[in-house]
Amino acid sequence: MFTIGVEEEFLLLGADGAVVPSAPYVARLARAGDQIKPEFLAYQLETTTAVCTRLDQLRRELTQLRLRASDAARRAGANLVAVGAPPFAAGPLGAVTDETRFREIAGRFPGAVVAGSSCACQVHIGVPDRDLAVEVLARIRPWLPALLALTVNSPFAGDRDTGWASYRYHLQQRWPTFRPPGAWAGAARYDRVVSSLVGAGAAYDAGAVFFLARLSERYPTVEVRVADACLSVDDTVLFAAVVRALVATLIEDARHNIATPRVPTGVVDAHLLTAAHGQVRIRRGRTHAGTAPVAAGAVARLMAKVAPALAAWGEAEEVHQNLERLRHEGTGADRQRKAWARTGSPEGFVDFLAHATAGVVSTHK
Repeated sequence: MFTIGVEEEFLLLGADGAVVPSAPYVARLARAGDQIKPEFLAYQLETTTAVCTRLDQLRRELTQLRLRASDAARRAGANLVAVGAPPFAAGPLGAVTDETRFREIAGRFPGAVVAGSSCACQVHIGVPDRDLAVEVLARIRPWLPALLALTVNSPFAGDRDTGWASYRYHLQQRWPTFRPPGAWAGAARYDRVVSSLVGAGAAYDAGAVFFLARLSERYPTVEVRVADACLSVDDTVLFAAVVRALVATLIEDARHNIATPRVPTGVVDAHLLTAAHGQVRIRRGRTHAGTAPVAAGAVARLMAKVAPALAAWGEAEEVHQNLERLRHEGTGADRQRKAWARTGSPEGFVDFLAHATAGVVSTHK
């Protein structure tokens, strides 16, 4: 069983939807050490689970961290919300968290600072062999659009519907290294590419090389970073379970020299844009696991690919029930749009987001 850990990023919003730059204070109130801490901008908070092996353990960690952070935010006069981008105003660009590294990144990439207001869900899967982990990065490339399609959760920005399902994806393209990983031959080549990007000024340091999947700088893991912040714990657990099963499957493919579709980067980019626009539907239908994962039916092919691993670990039923829920209720972006139309005010919409984040039924009708 591969280990799994999740980092979730959240926004702090006032009842009127304005960002609340109090993340350092909220983190102190939460008293959870490095498990709850400020992020790049002072109205962003990040939580980090312990290393888990079972989905029920991961669910418990995610739930407890969200409830703890939500309670601390409430005591600070804010709402903790799990969305990919601020739905109203992003706030002043000067609201960078007062840490040297964050300030220097903002100074070097001022045009990308607005992208820093977006929030992601990052899943870490333990793969201690770095050469094997780089092989996983090469093999995961064509599956990234389907992973994004499962997690789109940022349709609104500037008090309007942007037309995107993941406006975060659009924002993040301002960072020079926000792109799929390459098909590199081993860890040494990966390290040279990262060093060259830092040396050329495309990234502040190795930790700021924002590949959609990468080797973590802190842990012996493959870190999948393509997803928006997930609206609910159920969404995060589904995504994390699928990522772990996919990584395990790709490792088995590599060990048995099973070929993977070599999809050109331009095609992967095009399919990612299709997913970010919400045009990859999560639907039923027969599919073949060996088919190249292009936009049409991408999620169905992904689920066919990971089905054997999920079955072997006894996770298939939970994952498929969660997927059926997503098909019935819609993605985070779909649910946000329904709530936006239903609530009719910033206060009602923020209330919906805060309760969905904490896993509580909204008080707003």
